[in-house]
Amino acid sequence: MSRGIVLNYEYIGSHIKDYIQEDKLFSIFEVEDIESIMKFANLTPDDFNSLLAQSHSVISARELYTCTRNANISINNIQDAISTLKSVQKYMKMRIFEGIIGILEQLQKDQSITTNKIEKLQADLNQIQKEKENIEKEMQTLHSQLKEKEGNDLPKEFFSKISELKNSEDFKQIYKFFEEISKKGNQKMMQKACDEELWKKQDDDFLGRNVLHFASVKGNLRLVKSLIECGCDKDFNSKNGGTALFWSSISGYLKVVKYLISVGANKEAKDNGGRTPLIEASENGHLPVVKYLISVGANKEAKDNYGSTPLIRASIYGKLEVVQYLISIGTDKEAKDNYGSTPLIEASYFGKLEVVQYLISVGANKEAKDNYGKTALDKSKGAVREYLLSIARK
Repeated sequence: MSRGIVLNYEYIGSHIKDYIQEDKLFSIFEVEDIESIMKFANLTPDDFNSLLAQSHSVISARELYTCTRNANISINNIQDAISTLKSVQKYMKMRIFEGIIGILEQLQKDQSITTNKIEKLQADLNQIQKEKENIEKEMQTLHSQLKEKEGNDLPKEFFSKISELKNSEDFKQIYKFFEEISKKGNQKMMQKACDEELWKKQDDDFLGRNVLHFASVKGNLRLVKSLIECGCDKDFNSKNGGTALFWSSISGYLKVVKYLISVGANKEAKDNGGRTPLIEASENGHLPVVKYLISVGANKEAKDNYGSTPLIRASIYGKLEVVQYLISIGTDKEAKDNYGSTPLIEASYFGKLEVVQYLISVGANKEAKDNYGKTALDKSKGAVREYLLSIARK
């Protein structure tokens, strides 16, 4: 029927499904035409299988192979591959595919078994997770009931005192209340006071420290432990951004510092000025704390908001032992702050002669300049200036 007519194979190929659905492809077109049409056709496995079935009573297996060998078939999974190969085997008489089909069917079977196992395991896991959540809810309920029962055992005067202090701004009295509970070792009272969030009450000065901060800065290890064991946030910030570890490092209470690190306190936490516990310990000359913080991985080159490192701060405040230790572990002696000042320039400016002499002895660059072109000598005075002039003449 197609002889003598110029066929638009591309158009027919794009609409081949219509011919397949109406079972007219082999009755309308010749084998050689179908071969050309197939180059432009995009078939699903179902379309292709239907096409092969329709050819059975019209053309031979050899002709079928010739006209369909260029067909484009979208194979998306093992089942598509199996059904397509079965049709090719059946209608093109290709027994060679039997072994391949057998392997694919076994793979499909194995895949199905594996999928079922995974689905069962997932269902079991979901059930376990659900049971776990139910148990956790029950535990929370029991815990709440237990805490309530324990609270009922406490004297009425204790509850009255908590109510009074919750409405009070007298931080000293609040801290004293916690100190007394800690001394008694009454963890039930401590737990209740913490549950009521009384520990979050802050001193009314610009630092805004709470009970945990105050206990840390005063080195009250027993109270610090009691508060944290009762759920107080170890990394809670004071008004100026300092944590309990920050405050204990300022005061140099090594036992408190060690305890806070042991319970996971953030050793790199910064206050509002960008100062870390190590910077504060260095500035205040607490060498044991400095050594410990560095031993647990604190950053010895940390910088505050002004670019000052622990070594720069120790140099400013003349903490010679800390300076010597920091240099001994490889701290950068030429580190510059945001103004370009090195440890030597800062020590010279603040008149810390021993630090200046030590830094010079270990090779600090006495010609280093800050952002304004000033050297250590330019910014020095008094005994430091005399010393720097004396070594400049040599």
